[in-house]
Amino acid sequence: MNHVPKFIGMDRSHQAAVCIPLLEHGDGSYDIIFEVRASTIAHQPGDVCLPGGRGEEGEAPREAALRELQEELLLTREQIDYLGDMDKLYTGSNLNMYSYAVEVKEYQNTFSPEEVDEIFTVPLEFFLHTEPKCYVTKAKVEPGEDFPYELIYGGRDYQWRSRKEEVCFYQYEGHVIWGLTAKMIRAFTEAVRE
Repeated sequence: MNHVPKFIGMDRSHQAAVCIPLLEHGDGSYDIIFEVRASTIAHQPGDVCLPGGRGEEGEAPREAALRELQEELLLTREQIDYLGDMDKLYTGSNLNMYSYAVEVKEYQNTFSPEEVDEIFTVPLEFFLHTEPKCYVTKAKVEPGEDFPYELIYGGRDYQWRSRKEEVCFYQYEGHVIWGLTAKMIRAFTEAVRE
């Protein structure tokens, strides 16, 4: 039996799902649609992202991604062809990110201004022939004030390891695609190559 994950009883603040929306041209080539997040929203305003977000209680990640895609790009369900599940990514901030490849048909460059400032497209060929520039960041462990140091060997002198995370960047015609979005695009591109 195929298990479909759902946002049930789990902290939805650590679960999200996005679509990688593809537009086909008549010649068989594809573009990927990206959004620039509205400057009025609280979380990551102005960042480039893929359509998606947090799921609602009881909603499967794919359902959440498709619902968010429809809401953000003002699409009907009939305009979306589901192509397949992509890898689930785990981030250094304990976020589980699900992604799904879809094809969008008859798209008229529509979007919800409450969530999106603008949309733009990038040819899939660009990603197939361009490696992102990647850099390593380090995150230092800082236990809270109430941390029980007396329970660990070394107490306050314990030698915590810093966590390393790779942060990648693509640049295309004045737009910067970076962070988790760049990681998902790199993973998608690797899957397409295979």
